[in-house]
Amino acid sequence: MIYFLLVDRFANGDLGNDGSVDASDPQAFHGGDLAGVVAHLPELRRMGVDTLWLGPIAKMRDTPFHGHGAFHGYWTEDLAALEPRFGTTADLAGLVAAAEASDIGLVVDMVYNHVAPDHAWVTERPLWFHKTGAIGNWDDPIEVVTHRVHGLPDLAQENPEVYDWLLASSRSWLAAVRPVALRFDAVRHMGGDFLRRAGSDLRAGAPGLELWGEVFDGNVRTVLDSRDAAGLDAVFDFPLHYAIRDVVCDGGLAAAIPAVIDRAAHVPSSAWITFLDNHDTPRITTVCHDEPDRVDAALDLLFTLRGRPMISWGTEWGARGAGEPDNRADMKWAWRNPIEQIAHLQRVSRLTALALSRKASAALRQGSSRTLQLGSDWFVIERESGDDRRWVVYNGGVSPLSGAWPEPVPAGSVGVFDAKKLRLRAKPVRAGMTKILAAGAPPLAPGDSLRLVGSAAALGDWQPQAGISLPTRLELDATAKTFKLVIVHADGRVTWAPGPNQWKLGGGGSLTVSWS
Repeated sequence: MIYFLLVDRFANGDLGNDGSVDASDPQAFHGGDLAGVVAHLPELRRMGVDTLWLGPIAKMRDTPFHGHGAFHGYWTEDLAALEPRFGTTADLAGLVAAAEASDIGLVVDMVYNHVAPDHAWVTERPLWFHKTGAIGNWDDPIEVVTHRVHGLPDLAQENPEVYDWLLASSRSWLAAVRPVALRFDAVRHMGGDFLRRAGSDLRAGAPGLELWGEVFDGNVRTVLDSRDAAGLDAVFDFPLHYAIRDVVCDGGLAAAIPAVIDRAAHVPSSAWITFLDNHDTPRITTVCHDEPDRVDAALDLLFTLRGRPMISWGTEWGARGAGEPDNRADMKWAWRNPIEQIAHLQRVSRLTALALSRKASAALRQGSSRTLQLGSDWFVIERESGDDRRWVVYNGGVSPLSGAWPEPVPAGSVGVFDAKKLRLRAKPVRAGMTKILAAGAPPLAPGDSLRLVGSAAALGDWQPQAGISLPTRLELDATAKTFKLVIVHADGRVTWAPGPNQWKLGGGGSLTVSWS
């Protein structure tokens, strides 16, 4: 289990380094520090945490900017220095020693794309920055890399002085923290050549170091292309993040989850950091409409599907928040009443059990994945590693779901079964040539084309211009796919069919796709 926290929002272990704090102001600093993290390491370890990702701890802007708080740390002032509000170098050394004693690996956040708003270097070192405005076209690959993200001064990593500074700063953190991984913020906004070169230089001095990247996109192909271009060991699994939220919290098409997983079946499980929420997204309790059963089902999927599961601070007590700054609220250490405390203990117990079950199963930790069975509101995914084979059964319906597994899976929940021990077998899903027809589409204007676009490479990976024209015959493989009809107009506009996506598992036969 990976645990993510923003230091200022976690725990205040040393009042002497607080500076100006105001716990009543959601945009102000609240006093969290490294000493507070150390004080609570035993609790994290007992819960099953073995990797701790710290939000940025480098020296950061310490005042709000146009009403937005700076406490998160992503507005860097000096990447090579420790933020004094978080403690001293001795405090950092104490955290490193305590984490190592607890067998918890540390992950350090690296912000390479930009510096803090109004940073003095923009004037003092003008050649260090791209002289461009804010991103206007987020689909333009050049603009996304060279323009400002949310107005933040955009570093010119191609400048040798900038590169040397970033590399030297990173190496200082490698020496001080001895992290198991570095997490690169905003990967989409930096060139792959730069990140690949930096990664090579960093690994040369730190054997075994992993590089994780944030590619904030829900398209599997986009995320994997960015991972490959940057030479990353792992990326945060935004595609599965969105799919779980849609399916479990909002009752969306169950096939969305298998479709995301099957699209990347060739990628090792360890290449994904899976999560339900973080500091940039709504909290899972809020997304799941404050329904604990839905949150539990989402957590069950997080710990049984592919990837390395990560939870954010506060998940264990049901942190809420639809957006900033509510989704970045303080960790809660005291309870107003016994009911709150009992709910907290139950969630901690559940997380601990999930972590232990995962560690006991090679299939759940690192196994391959394939979809065995699929319905409109349920699915069966098999995880397999060596002799260990598990079935993950999700039932999003309103009645218990029976099948080859030994007992029904209750509505709105997840069942995990030892397929080898129970000798569970599923009819193999077949690939094959499929005749694809369209039904109910509106009349086309001259120059327009009707296309099918979806979650498979053969269906354009959700890129309308790359979709297939209908009718057609197409070889479909033995995976789960979701798709939808679109009209690509002569002027480049796209009209999507109304209603939810449609789905298919495997290939062969005939497939009629309806416009509505």
